[in-house]
Order: sequence, then C-alpha cells, then structure tokens
Amino acid sequence: MRNVLAIIAHPDDLELMAGGTVIKWIGLGINIYVICMTDGGMNLPSGKVYRSSIDAADEALASSKSIGFVYRSLGLKNLYLQYDDSIIVEILSDVAKYNIDTIMCPHEGDLNHDHQVTARLALAASRRVPNVLMGQINYFLRDFFVPNVFVDISETWEKKIEACMIYKSQWRQDWYEFLDSTTTYYGKIIGVERAEGFYSPKFLL
Repeated sequence: MRNVLAIIAHPDDLELMAGGTVIKWIGLGINIYVICMTDGGMNLPSGKVYRSSIDAADEALASSKSIGFVYRSLGLKNLYLQYDDSIIVEILSDVAKYNIDTIMCPHEGDLNHDHQVTARLALAASRRVPNVLMGQINYFLRDFFVPNVFVDISETWEKKIEACMIYKSQWRQDWYEFLDSTTTYYGKIIGVERAEGFYSPKFLL
C-alpha cells in the first residue's frame, strides 16, 4: 500500500472516519489523497447558516496542512449529491493520476444521503483498485456497521482528536464520546488500546 485515495462527502468526514489511520499511514510514508464531493455548507430550515462553505473549506485546508494529505473538493451542493457518471470520471482521473492502490470511503449503510451516494460512487470507481476500506462516520445507521479490518491508532488517537477539533463549525462533545467509545471497543477486539475499524469488500494481501 503506497497511494491511498479517500473519497468523502463532506469536509471532516475523513478525520472522523479514519483520522488516526491516516495520520499513522502518512507517518509511514504512505501518500494520502482526498477528494471531497461537496462544499460542506449547510443552512437550517429557518434559513440560518449552520456551517458556511467558506468555513468548511478553510477548516479542511487547515486539517490537510496539519496532517499532510493532499485535498481537493468538487464543490457540489451539500445534501443534494447525486450519483452521476461524470463524478466517477473525476474519481477515476485521480486513481490514474496518483496510481491509487487503496480507496477509502464511507460505509454505504450510513443514513446520511451524501454518505450513501459517495459510497456508491467510490465503489463504482474501484473496479481496478485492489483495496477498498469503508468506514463509519457517525452513529446514524441504516445497517449496523460490522468492521472486518482494524488499524491500531493507540499512538495517533490524540492527534486524530486534534484534527477533528480543527472543524470548529461542527465539533461537539458527543462526537468525542462516540469516537472515544468506538475506538476503545475496536481496540479491545484486536488487543490494543485504541483502533479504527473498516469494512472491506476486497483487500489484496
């Protein structure tokens, strides 16, 4: 594994889903490229801005500089992402450009519409990529998330949380509680302090 493409729906998805893994892999010399589907902006039903696309972009850039991954956004409208072959072509362009051997993306059983569509797009673009890892971004699920691949993040847990907290427009205490409990549980499964879990439909050893 040398070149990883993380395909995410929103800024902060990567850090929540796989921040500890990405930080660990970058430390091992693995290249991480990120393509984000949407601009991350969102308004409440009242019309009040919940998170501006400008804030989301600034936070994503700050995180990419802090962790060391290459980030680009397609800038599509948050909450309205649609499955489209033109997006798959965009992803395939990055797969070829960076000689990608591993794709990371959201779990397709997530209740979030954009996460579901992103998972479908990523899987469609993975046809010639030997490794696919799907991660859990939040606790709102259509299907229970059952990981079968684990990464020890005991030494990168604190840096993962620091990266998540860069997204001040989104970060909440319950996110910490969710990440604390899941990484501890996955760590128990594999006998380490903390781990991130992924579901892999295919993985080449």
